[in-house]
Amino acid sequence: MGFFREIRSALNEIFGEFSQDVILRSKTFKCIIGENGQQEVELESDGFVPNEIFAVKFKEADWKDEAYPAIGELLLYSDGTFRIHWISAR
Repeated sequence: MGFFREIRSALNEIFGEFSQDVILRSKTFKCIIGENGQQEVELESDGFVPNEIFAVKFKEADWKDEAYPAIGELLLYSDGTFRIHWISAR
C-alpha cells in the first residue's frame, strides 16, 4: 500500500470511529469535533445563540457536489445551534 493510500485509510478509520453528526443546510455530515471549551452567548434577532469556539472537520469528499459552508451560516451539533465565524480549507 502506498503512503497516500495509508494516510487515506487512517483518516477514514478516524472518521469512522470518532465522527459525530453535524447538520448543515438540512443535511447530516459525519465530522470530527475539536472543542476548546470557551463558551458564551450572543444576542441574535431570534434570541440568544451559543458562541462556543470549536473546530469542525468535514471530509472534503462531502463537498464535491455542494458549495462549501459560508461564514454566518448556522449548523446544528449536539442539540445546539452554532454560527460559523471562521473557515479554513486545507
